[in-house]
Amino acid sequence: METPLQLSVVASYLNKLRFKEQINERVTWDSKQWKYSPGILAQLLVLLPFVSANKKVSLSRIHEAYAGIDLELLVGEPIDPATLNDDMFGRVLDRIFEVGCSSLFSSIALSVRLTFNLPENFILHSDTTSHVLYGDYECDAGEKPHIKITPGYSKQKRDDLNQIMTGAVTDGDGLILYSKVLDGNTADCSYNNLVIDQLREIFGDGFKKYKYIADSKLLNKYNVEKLFKGSHPIQFISRIPENFHKKLAEKARNLAFAEDNWTYLGPCCSRPGKTSTEYWSYAITESIYGHPCTIHVYRSSEREQFIEKKVDKAKDELKSLLQELEKREFACEPDALAEKERFLKEHLKSLIYPELVLVCKEEVKRPVGRPAKNPKPHKIIRSWKIQTVDIKRNEEIIEKRKRKAATFSLLTNIPQEEMGSADVLITYKGQGKVEQNFKILKEPLMAATIFLEKDTRIAALMTMLYFSALLHGILRLLTHIELEKLSEPPRINSNNRPLIRPTSDTMIWLLSLFRIRTSKEGYEIFTVVSNRRDQAPLLLKLTQFDINFIGPC
Repeated sequence: METPLQLSVVASYLNKLRFKEQINERVTWDSKQWKYSPGILAQLLVLLPFVSANKKVSLSRIHEAYAGIDLELLVGEPIDPATLNDDMFGRVLDRIFEVGCSSLFSSIALSVRLTFNLPENFILHSDTTSHVLYGDYECDAGEKPHIKITPGYSKQKRDDLNQIMTGAVTDGDGLILYSKVLDGNTADCSYNNLVIDQLREIFGDGFKKYKYIADSKLLNKYNVEKLFKGSHPIQFISRIPENFHKKLAEKARNLAFAEDNWTYLGPCCSRPGKTSTEYWSYAITESIYGHPCTIHVYRSSEREQFIEKKVDKAKDELKSLLQELEKREFACEPDALAEKERFLKEHLKSLIYPELVLVCKEEVKRPVGRPAKNPKPHKIIRSWKIQTVDIKRNEEIIEKRKRKAATFSLLTNIPQEEMGSADVLITYKGQGKVEQNFKILKEPLMAATIFLEKDTRIAALMTMLYFSALLHGILRLLTHIELEKLSEPPRINSNNRPLIRPTSDTMIWLLSLFRIRTSKEGYEIFTVVSNRRDQAPLLLKLTQFDINFIGPC
């Protein structure tokens, strides 16, 4: 039997976390009634996305996905893949839902830093995403659905399909600490309200050490009041929406430009590159619903250039419209004047506008044939056309658009002496880490589409997939830590490029080039890629793989 190396690496992480044991301790089951324990079945579900990245695997085909793989190496017990079936996995999903998906996930996820000897991190990034659902679903007779599978705002642009939503909270390194399966039409502001209560329950008094980061949907009066509730307000950072608190963002932006006292921050963020956007900041202290906060207004060079590109594009589009306009002829001056005024009004608030004039064209119409002895006066036919004199920039509107496009404002209750504008920006930019986990969840083997028929099983399966995403985060973080210990990045990436802050997908690809062969003599790590045969020890070191997990090689 041959086992992909990436499966063994992530299985060793689950082994360190005592994943199987914790599942078996939490769920209700009878060893006499179960061929395989709930912990084993759950571990096989969590490992499933790491088998292959090229195709989806339904619950009824898991036995095919694991065919030829040494499952004893992965779960610690001999298992014939042919004996695995959808009933087994359906039953374990039922048990997982019964014990509480979110609490089960957090109880294991919160042990990651201690288990892997990682330093504490007190940043919390929170966000939601949608998951498309195909087909119908059912719930037990007489019961209301636990999750409303319904059309909603689809972040996958599939408003025609039913969906569920999930929310997640990660730490500053992108490790998921909390996950929640939500109704398909859950608003982000409602999710934030819910998760604040959940995090207070999870962390208790320790929550005061954390900083909660979320997008603009966090900010409404009800949520702000909840953040400040109690003797220890929750420290937060969020982007200010345009319609929040009497257009606070617009007022702060206008004040920043009026005073013109920007602080240059330089490129963002912690590892700026040659093309990184430069930022300037301006800080204002403001009372929000009676609570002291700081507004950090940021101006970026990139967005100002973006508006100039829009000006150029608008000019090209206007030229095309003017060419068509100039082809038209009008039989009377009032009609031409009316069309000219209509066109100018249409572009009154545009980035650019034309200067137009009316041109009168006279044509003498002579009678056909010989001139008469007493000829009548020649008939003069007049027509009017609209002509372009110039195309001008609407500087006032361009400047207003630049100000709005080039700036954004963050609201926080963290004192400036504790966290300045640069650190607030860098911390908020970390929101991309939770979004990266959503991208992982929507890879082909994971939860881009869901086919289960029971809402409770959907919730439990999503929780298992969040464990898979957590393993991605562990793999990425451990690799980055080990790479920083090296004097220079090793050239083991594709095309012999240096391996610099790789994604988890890159590491899984590198590991997938190696396999573990099981024989009576023990285990052998090998690859058919000849120029990579000496890279196995380095990969095992980078991923902190404990070779004792597989035994003698």
